[in-house]
Amino acid sequence: MSTAASSADEWIELYNHSDQEIDLSGWTITRATDDGESVMVRLEAGTVAPGATFLIANYAPDDERSRLADTPQLVDAAISLPNSKLQLRLYDGDPEANAQLIDMADDGKGAPFAGDSQMKYAMVRIDFTQDGTLASSWDTAREASGWDAESAELGTPGSIPTYLQPTSQKTESARATSIAPVSWAVFKHKFSKK
Repeated sequence: MSTAASSADEWIELYNHSDQEIDLSGWTITRATDDGESVMVRLEAGTVAPGATFLIANYAPDDERSRLADTPQLVDAAISLPNSKLQLRLYDGDPEANAQLIDMADDGKGAPFAGDSQMKYAMVRIDFTQDGTLASSWDTAREASGWDAESAELGTPGSIPTYLQPTSQKTESARATSIAPVSWAVFKHKFSKK
């Protein structure tokens, strides 16, 4: 949904929700056009580890038009996301050479399914198990990370929101605190008898 720094300060994030590293070399992202679709960006090289993201942005973080704090894996000035009739398609190669369609974002009709272009809140994928052309697969960002300190934008460029992280990652985070999780009922029962 762009940022307060620039209406062209836009980014796309690919998330690997599989358990294997994915080689993105030769992959393509297209955008909807009146005649079908056109290539927006080709990924020459890159990998994304299981549970990790691959960030593609219009500007590098040191550009005065960018609010990103972290360096994207790819900076490409072709990143341009329409505020109406949004639909992106991700292919594992060249779509004109029968590449496999991996995923789609939005349905290409009307306003995007989520996000807020006025408040600069990103559109976030919340369901990785269903079709990306369904509105129920998306939500408006509720948290912020990956931005410059003065930013008020919501979204998590470079990571997925904490509430969407897989249970195993949440468990690892909980273990890192050295505090064992205890339910309120057990806690109350244990201390009410003393």
